[in-house]
Amino acid sequence: MFLPYAPRRSSLAVAASFAFAGLFAFSANAFAQQKSQAERRAAQEVYWNPGDEPPSMDPTKQADSVSGAWLTHLFEGLMTTDKNGDMVPGAAEKMSVSADGKTYTFTIRKNAKWHDGKPVTAQDFEFAFKRLVDPAYASEYSFIAETAQIVNATEIIGKKLPTDQLGAKALNDSTFEVKLKNPVTFFPSLMAFNTFFPIRKDLVEKHGDKFATNLESLVGNGPFKLVQWQKEASMRMEKAPTYWNAKAIKITALEAPVMVKDAGASYNLFRTGGTDLVGLDFERLKLAQKDKLAIKSHSDGAVFYLQMNTVDGKLFSNVKLRQALSIGINRREYINKISAIPGDKPAFGVIPDYMPGSKKGSTYRKEAPLAFKDGDLAKAKSLVKEYLAETKQAKVPSFTLLTGDSSTAKRDSEYFQQTLSKVFDTEVKVDSVPFKTRLQKMRDSQFDVVAAGWGPDYLDAMTFADLFMQNNSNNHGQFKDSKYDELILSAQKSADPAERINLIKQAEKILIVDKAAIAAYHQRGRAYVLANGLTGVRRAQVGGDPDFRFASWGGAAAKK
Repeated sequence: MFLPYAPRRSSLAVAASFAFAGLFAFSANAFAQQKSQAERRAAQEVYWNPGDEPPSMDPTKQADSVSGAWLTHLFEGLMTTDKNGDMVPGAAEKMSVSADGKTYTFTIRKNAKWHDGKPVTAQDFEFAFKRLVDPAYASEYSFIAETAQIVNATEIIGKKLPTDQLGAKALNDSTFEVKLKNPVTFFPSLMAFNTFFPIRKDLVEKHGDKFATNLESLVGNGPFKLVQWQKEASMRMEKAPTYWNAKAIKITALEAPVMVKDAGASYNLFRTGGTDLVGLDFERLKLAQKDKLAIKSHSDGAVFYLQMNTVDGKLFSNVKLRQALSIGINRREYINKISAIPGDKPAFGVIPDYMPGSKKGSTYRKEAPLAFKDGDLAKAKSLVKEYLAETKQAKVPSFTLLTGDSSTAKRDSEYFQQTLSKVFDTEVKVDSVPFKTRLQKMRDSQFDVVAAGWGPDYLDAMTFADLFMQNNSNNHGQFKDSKYDELILSAQKSADPAERINLIKQAEKILIVDKAAIAAYHQRGRAYVLANGLTGVRRAQVGGDPDFRFASWGGAAAKK
């Protein structure tokens, strides 16, 4: 799923006094009716700052990590994850698989209920699955049904068959059957992902385009219920008594009282007891160390990359310019000087280091190494010179880098603006916009180069590899390569682990080296601090992050 920028090291000084002064005034008003940290601890409530408004609360439509974090708490799929991140039954109490691995049968829990008390049925899942692939709805995540190899998904998305031919049917109220074209080893993991959450047909029909845009139209089946939603300002969820496993949920409420993008302001908010979790960029990491806070870190599984618009007529439709950009940036310099957070690593390919390989204990990257000279400015300039000679131009036209408007995104964009200006010897402009605006511009391919990121939807290399197929609506640079598509389709159909890895390896080389459609640069690490006494917050590589379903207050006193 698409990611906003998380706090990381700044290469520039922050105008802290101005930012903090504004925050103090804002916080005094925003928190007038809110509980102190001590009161939250006593009431088992948690405050956090997601930084951005969720672009969509519709499970079938969402495609970003901010929305995903909320939806993970509001809904539950057939499968879910436990406190260790292992796959366990969710809304379905039982899953059985046919001997050939092509038919999955799920038994819905008798006590699975929606937040309004109505029972969760197999028909709710059938409706959601068919809505996902319905061309009339045009979900940008419909491709994941093809990844899952659900029978007739490809034909329905391509408008060759009606949606009622999808291999996902309710056999009765409590039995849901999914038929696959080919076995998919990670299929149970897919059934925990947001796009396969159940959806109520009656609510969609009643609210139409307004579905999941307000409290009345948004009814979930998960451990928390949305009770307040002030657009662009605050959100609050409370423990749902209707949830089948409600007694296991300790936190009674999860609230975002504000949505602050500035890393310094967010840290200050945490230090004054306004929130109970904060991410740390480099400056805040040093402050937290100085303040002797208990700093935690984890790798969140995300990969960041510069994606180029390859549409005919666009500047980066030229492969030599794309290759120049890819080898011209210096990934190690970026990690050492700009991000510098524990767990950060340079990314050379789109598939991160931790993804499993074909053998137990191995990883994809060990089996599919991908290397080229990093920060090769001389070679990059040579490619630019070749482009100018071929196109009979004296200078590369100016172009624009699309990025977010958080403090971290702005700092990153300044670094890449300077770097790319050296590579191409031309003016590089920056278009810094809010998260939702950036997503829309990406969907409309309104960019030359965009700073993008993707987090894994399931634990398999395919969650990154299939993004750049021609028919994938998340392929915003509109990269087109028939050989790439052929390799990925073959990998999707293959049940041989070693063959799958080899096929994806060949495809990744096309994407990264031969055609250079993207320039991956960063595997993200996260440093963060929790309030004293808050335990059980799970930081996830796959699924909603942060995950508060297993959290609780105890131990040391909280701020009053």
